[in-house]
Amino acid sequence: MRFLKIIAVFLFSGTFLGGCFNVPEFPNTPEIEFADIVSILRVDELTGGYKDSVVISVKFKDGDGDLGYTQREIDSLAERGGGHNFLVKQFRRVKGNYVPYEPLESQSGYFHRLSGDKPGPIEGTIHYSGIQVYHSFYPYAKDTVKFEIYIRDRAGNTSNTIMTDSVILRPI
Repeated sequence: MRFLKIIAVFLFSGTFLGGCFNVPEFPNTPEIEFADIVSILRVDELTGGYKDSVVISVKFKDGDGDLGYTQREIDSLAERGGGHNFLVKQFRRVKGNYVPYEPLESQSGYFHRLSGDKPGPIEGTIHYSGIQVYHSFYPYAKDTVKFEIYIRDRAGNTSNTIMTDSVILRPI
């Protein structure tokens, strides 16, 4: 009998505490903040040349959860040449100041859908690895860069803009 009382108290406590969870309220326009940036030196499988792979991590909050695209949507947008939802602008350090730098290819890209079809608030971290810097085409050795980032949801709302920490590209 004592065992049944313990189980009943445990179940009642779990139900009571589980019912206290409040769904967060976020605006429908996404909000982001810088989390991390990492540059990884790699050898390209096709050319054998060196490249930097930059991974940028941003924390996000969105009230209606309409962030990211399905693979089908990404393929369709890429065929038409646009519609990026992770937007990147690069800055190089020149004589102590950061100035805009336009690489040969856009560093903006896509991230996949972060929730299902059910609308509602979501939060988490996006790890974007769409920045590849091929050393044979990048003219500046040991270049210090940082990136300006914002994201766009499926409704077209754009987040706040953030700046990453700096990172050194082409260190060899």
